[in-house]
Amino acid sequence: SSGINAEYGISTMIGSTDIPDWCHVEAGTPCDFTTAPSPEALCKLHSKSPIVHAHKITSPVLLLLGAKDLRVPPSQGLSLHRLLRARGVESEVRWYPEDCHPLKSVA
Repeated sequence: SSGINAEYGISTMIGSTDIPDWCHVEAGTPCDFTTAPSPEALCKLHSKSPIVHAHKITSPVLLLLGAKDLRVPPSQGLSLHRLLRARGVESEVRWYPEDCHPLKSVA
């Protein structure tokens, strides 16, 4: 399987994405930027994240990551890569240093 700049952890992405409101909408948490998310909101954000299902991945994974992606920070894909490798699942990262979210240089 493959992932192209896909998000894996909404609770860890919320502070570094250019669309933090999307994170709240996905998790159904209040979108209030005047305070930090509460522990309960962070827990809910985490529970709605694909990373909680990563233990089910058994087939090899190819991740295509744009280093300049502001929408889904590349740390999201790198975190999944590390988790998969630690579990013995074959995982490969293709890094595109000049690309952002659309990965325009991938042909």
